[in-house]
Amino acid sequence: MSGKQIFALIVVIIAAYVAYDSMFVVTPRERVVVVQMGEIVGSQYQPGLHFKIPFVQKVHRFDRRVMTLTGEIDRVLTSENKNLSVDYYVKWQIADPVKYYLSTHGNADRARTLLTESVQNDLLAEFSKRTIRQAVGDDRNEIVAAVQVQVNEAAKQLGIDVKDVRIMKLDLPSKVSDTVYERMRSERQEVIRTLRAQGDAAAKEIRSDAERERTVVLAKAYKEAEMIRGQGDAKAAEVYANAYKKDPKFYSFYRSLQLYRQSIGDNDVLLLKPDGQLFKYFNPGLAAGAGSTK
Repeated sequence: MSGKQIFALIVVIIAAYVAYDSMFVVTPRERVVVVQMGEIVGSQYQPGLHFKIPFVQKVHRFDRRVMTLTGEIDRVLTSENKNLSVDYYVKWQIADPVKYYLSTHGNADRARTLLTESVQNDLLAEFSKRTIRQAVGDDRNEIVAAVQVQVNEAAKQLGIDVKDVRIMKLDLPSKVSDTVYERMRSERQEVIRTLRAQGDAAAKEIRSDAERERTVVLAKAYKEAEMIRGQGDAKAAEVYANAYKKDPKFYSFYRSLQLYRQSIGDNDVLLLKPDGQLFKYFNPGLAAGAGSTK
């Protein structure tokens, strides 16, 4: 190969490298800043092919997806000076690539370190305001909500948006844990007793109302029954009176038969005078004067 051919090949290689270095591709997963002599000269790049000055301008790429940071604080003091260990995680995303580059120089490890310091400081501050019982109880959600707001304010200076902060686990010393859980159990038992007492009182009131309504209903029913019975007795008396007026002798005879049927059984033994009024229909002498006997 001659010298001219070698020179031409070198020129082609250099031209290809220059052309290659003058182009860059941005993917949907990336955020990109272009730096020239230590200064940012471009940042708002959409996915696709872009151009830059070769060798002079450098491309720095950052992941634009939501990332997860996990951590653990071995010793957290509550307001009672009791120890806790806290495991947590943070969901974060690069929101402003320019601020992110200026504050971290594009170093992901430095960004995680700064974010971890901010999260842990805010967690320590929030736990120090609360007792253990509050920390493991209903205040837990308030703690992470407050930490997320505070961390987000600090993270904006880093060009980071904090999406979520969560506490995964809280560990207590065994003695403290037993005491806290026993106290929580006692409180829950007190709530149960209160609810049961309220239920019993409501049940008694309902039973009392039902019993009162039952008494009223029975009284009304008894009153109506007595009225109907009285009307029936009056009607029966009227029927008896009309029957007696039509034929007093037959009515007297019929009533005597009813009396025999109701008063004398199969095995009954009666000791009566034969001339008594009860057996006047069995005594021909008395039967003759029956018309004058009621």
